[in-house]
Amino acid sequence: MKKSKKIISGMLALTMMAGLTACGGGSDADSGNAGGGADTTAPADTTEATTTTTMGVDINTETLKADEQAVIEAAAEKLPDAELENKEIKWLSTWDINPDTSGKSKPLELELFETKYGGSIKWYPTQWGTRYTDLSNYVLGGEGIDFFPSNDGDAFPTGAMSGMFQPVDDYMDYDSELWAPIKAANDQLALGGKHYMMVTDVTADAVVIYNRKTIEDYGLEDPAELFANDNWTWDTFKQLLLDYCNPDEDRHGIDGYWAEKCLMLTTGVPCIGIKDGKLVSNINDPNMERVMNFMYDLYQNNLVLNKEPFGWSEQPAFLGEGKELFYPCGLWALYGAPEIWTAKFGTEDEVMFVPMPKDPEADNYYLSAGMDVFVMCKGASNPEGVARFMDCKRVAATDEGVMQLGEDKLRNDYGWTDEMVEMSKTAKELTAANPVFELYTGVNADLSGIVDSGENGIRSAMRGIDWATTRETIADYVQGQIDDANAKISALG
Repeated sequence: MKKSKKIISGMLALTMMAGLTACGGGSDADSGNAGGGADTTAPADTTEATTTTTMGVDINTETLKADEQAVIEAAAEKLPDAELENKEIKWLSTWDINPDTSGKSKPLELELFETKYGGSIKWYPTQWGTRYTDLSNYVLGGEGIDFFPSNDGDAFPTGAMSGMFQPVDDYMDYDSELWAPIKAANDQLALGGKHYMMVTDVTADAVVIYNRKTIEDYGLEDPAELFANDNWTWDTFKQLLLDYCNPDEDRHGIDGYWAEKCLMLTTGVPCIGIKDGKLVSNINDPNMERVMNFMYDLYQNNLVLNKEPFGWSEQPAFLGEGKELFYPCGLWALYGAPEIWTAKFGTEDEVMFVPMPKDPEADNYYLSAGMDVFVMCKGASNPEGVARFMDCKRVAATDEGVMQLGEDKLRNDYGWTDEMVEMSKTAKELTAANPVFELYTGVNADLSGIVDSGENGIRSAMRGIDWATTRETIADYVQGQIDDANAKISALG
């Protein structure tokens, strides 16, 4: 035990240093990732004249045709009838929901909020590194900040435990027709029998992006065909890698920073999850050992890109050059003008993606869930207004007409094929059916640094460290952190 404590102390020092130099291919905010990932840097500001309709897909309400405008007006009819006594809600974030001088147009959910309820949003700007300090000061000062984003992965459950967020059960009706389809996801994240998270949409945290020309050049089976034939599993995933990889000939296997966590969660078991309203550590779960052994075997067979020669940076451009097989990543990597993403991954007719491979021993298809999710701040001045805005978010994410506008955007502006659009819908449906949420980033920074470590955490197996060693090193420490967190949850009452 003393030896483990010394190792943990050293690891904390290393992870603090690593946090200053962390690099990644995108932000959790971009991918909707509530479970965290390798990238802990602030998301880049965007200046596109667009408005979010569904997760990651944007339309500009100012340039809609008459029939498209009619779709939006029809969507407003799905909102609950209500009269807000206070029509302003206060939003603290690094980004503004409102239109701004950069040319960003009005988000559909805000347009719905204004039209249906006469609502408005007052933005309280903050910086990425000070957002929690600012929130705490506002809460203690009684400013009445109403809501805060939670899809960056580090807001929950720590914000609830520290008293910065409040339960939303008195204001949100998760049994209503609008919310029932996503009730299970919200229930899964309840603490102590109370809901703190307002999950408005769920999608796949990552997919496996690949280049079909590479598949054809080496006579491999197309992953999309394997998936269609219900044969896209760890086994076929590994076999394709074995058939292709040869680092000596510049043929690399798995790249990116999302592979470890998203492969792990295909078992349906998160490292840190919630059970019966309390946090649980699954470090000692047999499924964790099984998936970590699988990833260790991938490493032992040279099926993982060695990032060390590249300064520990991912190399997604290798995909388009035929020099790597798989790049697990959020679909945000393919959102944007086709000349941008094709320059990296390959031409429109070459690039394809599939969900993460299925665990052959799992009872269902489990995928790491990315979320569009918010929390209500302690002492919120207008909780009813926040609840109605969440209704607007929910309609924007689920209305068939609005979603069709988003699909048209994918085809016409992003250069996606029909097959890509259908696969993205399938990945989202699979995720929503059995979502898996990983919470290690949301307990505290020390726990996140240990669990996410490439030296002694969930990434270590794909860097050549066997799981038995990792488990022995961190299990007691992780359980201690979870016990401390659960004591705080119990104190919430």
